[in-house]
Amino acid sequence: MSKTTRALKSAEESSVDELKTLLADAEKALSSAGDSASEEITSLRDRLREALSSGAPFARRALDAAKEQAKHADEFVHEKPYVAVGIAAGLGLIAGVLAAGCRCRRD
Repeated sequence: MSKTTRALKSAEESSVDELKTLLADAEKALSSAGDSASEEITSLRDRLREALSSGAPFARRALDAAKEQAKHADEFVHEKPYVAVGIAAGLGLIAGVLAAGCRCRRD
């Protein structure tokens, strides 16, 4: 397993854990409002639950797309390492020129 694959799996596990924690905290907050909640809070609670349930498939698709792109990038770097280094150097040069240009304008 490559470093990229291991890092991606670690990021995926971390993201899933954070999402589960967020969902648990949101449910706890909604439950703590209890039955004494006003009509607005009840409406908000229902909308949040709906958003949470509809957001899970989107998050899964986004994670799958990110994994696929990372896999393609990993394959590209292994197939054409010099091109990848050239691209990285070019982007670094552009970022450096932009950063230096911004700093010169402030002086």
